[in-house]
Amino acid sequence: MPELQIDGNVIHYEEHGEAGSPPLVLVHGLYGESAELAPLAQRFARRFRVIAPDALGHGLSSHPAEFGIEDQGRVLAGLIAALGYQKAAILGISMGSYLAAQAAILEPARVSALVLVVSKAHGRTSSTAAYAARKGFDLTTATPEETTAFLAEVLWSPHTSQARREEILAAQLAAQRVVLTPEERAAIDRSLRGFDLRPGLATIAAPTLVVSGRADGLNPPEAGQEVARGIPGARFEVYEHSGHQLASEETDRLVEDVEAFLQDRGPSARLPEAGAARERGHG
Repeated sequence: MPELQIDGNVIHYEEHGEAGSPPLVLVHGLYGESAELAPLAQRFARRFRVIAPDALGHGLSSHPAEFGIEDQGRVLAGLIAALGYQKAAILGISMGSYLAAQAAILEPARVSALVLVVSKAHGRTSSTAAYAARKGFDLTTATPEETTAFLAEVLWSPHTSQARREEILAAQLAAQRVVLTPEERAAIDRSLRGFDLRPGLATIAAPTLVVSGRADGLNPPEAGQEVARGIPGARFEVYEHSGHQLASEETDRLVEDVEAFLQDRGPSARLPEAGAARERGHG
């Protein structure tokens, strides 16, 4: 389980696929971690070298008391550089899409292509925290299972059977390595407070695909469309049989669409000093 020091923080990441394949950075959502995306990463590993980090404040990466979305963007760009790539494609899911877009705004030369899944451009806080506040649900004291049950009506498409929902959630829970404390969750929520990507979207130079789920009650298609409209030349797609769990509900279509979108972008060359990136196992 490799990790790197980036901007004074320990960033844990997983790698899948052949080392010589084009790089694809895969970024998880709110309160998640890289291990939860392993099945998706393995699908993409047929064609890409997939790098899946634990975002700042999540999983086995550093959990600072205070950080912001710009720190997250710098970490992603720094990870690409530290691994010896001139640039890489980034695919972010939900919160991960905000971080991916932020990286492309801060360091456009590091991002060869951008895929933003169930995204939005701005918010007073995370979509989950905003929904919980509207409903009077206390995220700070709820268990992951309680939170998932509370969010059921906004996470899923009606096309996704109860059996499939349970299968997806069981796999996600089984992959979880770190249970965040209430204080750590609060720090993550603060990191997204008042974030607004809109002023920077027009500066994103990377070819961009934005994907939304028709039944998404957290980041509905209108939110994804706003992101796409702000990025020059961005392509926007709505998946009719998905909610906010799009990456698990319509995995086959997402993989096919992303592979088709990225196939003509060309491989990203490694820098000559690629082998010099220092890694150490996480015990």
